[in-house]
Amino acid sequence: MFSWKEYFNFRPYDDGWKAQRKIVNQAFPPGDIGRFHQKLLSATHELLQILIQTHDFTKDLQSWASVFILDVVYGIHAKETDSYLTTAVKAIKSLAYAATPGLFYVDQISILKYVPEWFPGATFKRQAREWNDLRIKMTDTFNALGTATPSLTSVALEQIDLSQNTREQEECIKKAAATAYAGGADTSVVALQSFVAFMLMHPEIQHKAHSELDKIFGPGDLPSFSDEQSLPYITAIVRETLRLQPVAPLGIPHLVTQDDIYEGFLIPKGSIVISNAWSMCHDEKVYPDPNQFNPSRFLDAEGKLNPNIKDPSGATFGFGRRICPGKHIALASLFIVIASILTCYTIEPELDEHGEPVKPEVEWNPEPTLLNNPLPFKCQFVPRSKEIEESLRRLKSEF
Repeated sequence: MFSWKEYFNFRPYDDGWKAQRKIVNQAFPPGDIGRFHQKLLSATHELLQILIQTHDFTKDLQSWASVFILDVVYGIHAKETDSYLTTAVKAIKSLAYAATPGLFYVDQISILKYVPEWFPGATFKRQAREWNDLRIKMTDTFNALGTATPSLTSVALEQIDLSQNTREQEECIKKAAATAYAGGADTSVVALQSFVAFMLMHPEIQHKAHSELDKIFGPGDLPSFSDEQSLPYITAIVRETLRLQPVAPLGIPHLVTQDDIYEGFLIPKGSIVISNAWSMCHDEKVYPDPNQFNPSRFLDAEGKLNPNIKDPSGATFGFGRRICPGKHIALASLFIVIASILTCYTIEPELDEHGEPVKPEVEWNPEPTLLNNPLPFKCQFVPRSKEIEESLRRLKSEF
């Protein structure tokens, strides 16, 4: 009913899946993501100069993610005010909602998919139709707007085999591109929402991050990707954010294609298998005091990243042939955005009418959804120095 099933994140392992996955893998090779660094820096610098006057930082993060991913996937240089970004956000949210395991009765009772829309309790069919309309509008609009700027789409189009059915190849590219956009847009935003929440709730950790950054950068300087090796505590914050509040706690459901035996248990063909990333990331044998936000758990006595502590991204980005193909870009984006925000700002509670800080109370969404986002909360981004304010003004003049 909800026709993302033809897109490789949700389709079975077949020739269509292989073709779409190949397109994305060729565009995002783990060892060559440096080609996207400038696009990511540009989007991040635009975000920095917006946050100083933000009234809705989540919306600003959504715009940042959309601007960067549209550029990488389609070669579209978007602005925050572009109307099609609204369509994209709605389409991605509908996908996250529809993909939640067990949310609709039709997930367990497949015969329900045949009932008409007017039938009592069949609101899921009307929702599916509306969500399909959003998906089609998003995909067609982006492909029409795409430019010759180097991107997933442009690279794939250059590799079309003219001796084969070009229409089928173009359709495959459209679906691969839409999947890449859908997979990256909301997930990065959710991770950054959690990061902001943790900084608000743990000012001592934010202060420690500021200290590390101040040892590397002079007044008004901004981080780049070449600084990552010098900022282990920032990397530890990225890892701890993904560990304590995994973006997709139950991952994407998998379908068993043949009978399998696992530790003496039969998993019949056709079974739905759900990977419990939440449990893996909260295993106290691996991560002592698993419910505490403690980035230092990933560091050794010298303050360097400890290779003996398991990186939670191994659980939070999927497994096997369905591991997220954009994993390395996602981790790079989280690093540079978090490093840049903490270089420029102190994340503080909002003030009440008397100018007093409002005690932050952040909760994560208790409703069953694919993505694990914190409920809306308010905060303010306060520039850390006059030199930073001047840097932000210079950035603003560039856009």
